[in-house]
This record gives sequence, C-alpha cells and structure tokens, in this order.
Amino acid sequence: FPQVELDVKVYMELPIGMDIQRGNAKDYVLKLNKSIYGLKQSCLNWFNLLSKALQKKGRDFRPSMESPRKLLK
Repeated sequence: FPQVELDVKVYMELPIGMDIQRGNAKDYVLKLNKSIYGLKQSCLNWFNLLSKALQKKGRDFRPSMESPRKLLK
C-alpha cells in the first residue's frame, strides 16, 4: 500500500523515537504525502490506483455487481 498519493490532507504525530533538534516532540506534526501502512485510506487509495492503471492499459476489467471493489475480466 505505500507510495500511493493521498487525495486528502493527513497529519500525524511524530513517531516514538524520532529525534528533533529543539523543542518538544508534542509541538510537531508530520504531513503525509503518500499512504503508509495502517492508514485507513491506504486500501482504497491503492485500489483506485490499480483500477486506473488497468483501465489505462486497456484491460477489460469491470466491477462486480456484488462487490464494486472486486474486478472481473
């Protein structure tokens, strides 16, 4: 799931053990540019990327009637 661009702004606290030059770690946040494991949007973002790539290649995949997140050929 990593390396997929996010379509919304996501911020997180600094991970435990990350050193900062000055101040308190609680005073800082990180803005994520790409998905990471454990992020709720990761699966959906990855599926959207895969779907677009398959459609761009001209593959004959279509969503399943029972489950739109399942692709059928």
